[in-house]
Amino acid sequence: MIQLNCGIGDLAITVNTQLPENCGTIVRVVSAVGLDTWLEHDGLLYVWNVEVATEEGLLHYQYGQKIKTKKTGPVPDQCLRRLTPPEGYLMEEFADAEPVQMDLHLIDL
Repeated sequence: MIQLNCGIGDLAITVNTQLPENCGTIVRVVSAVGLDTWLEHDGLLYVWNVEVATEEGLLHYQYGQKIKTKKTGPVPDQCLRRLTPPEGYLMEEFADAEPVQMDLHLIDL
């Protein structure tokens, strides 16, 4: 049995990607592709269909010598890490919440 990093509906961040432009992209897992071949990897990898969860974010895919950008596309599970909400929050509460604005330069005394 395969231990997966993500599931459908999860927010995740891309890691260890072949193209450095993809590293750190926030995505939402929308559906499963399943076991599939992936570029230069030997064997099969579990792959998800994802959509970029930020306005400015893009996924970069190499087709021959060309790089194309998309807002949705496949990503292997091994290149995703699930983003978990802060302790005490339910996923439903966290998913629709406004981002917290924090000034990290201020020190509470």
